[in-house]
Amino acid sequence: MTPAQLGKLIVDENPYTSGTVTIEDVVEVQVELGTWPFKGTPHYIEKAIRVSYTYTDASLHTVRDYILIGLEGGGAY
Repeated sequence: MTPAQLGKLIVDENPYTSGTVTIEDVVEVQVELGTWPFKGTPHYIEKAIRVSYTYTDASLHTVRDYILIGLEGGGAY
């Protein structure tokens, strides 16, 4: 997925954005997180990254927010 495609996905799924999203940088990385529930099922998360992005809301304010991505890892655990 390209940064532009990721930005489009964030705009499409985020109820607060109004069209323009700028993906900035990975802010934080955590390892060995345990499990996260997703759709009622626990998923083991090996690593998570937090990516900052900015967008303009409906009131034309620039907002900085974050998307959290959990990586399940492979079969090596």
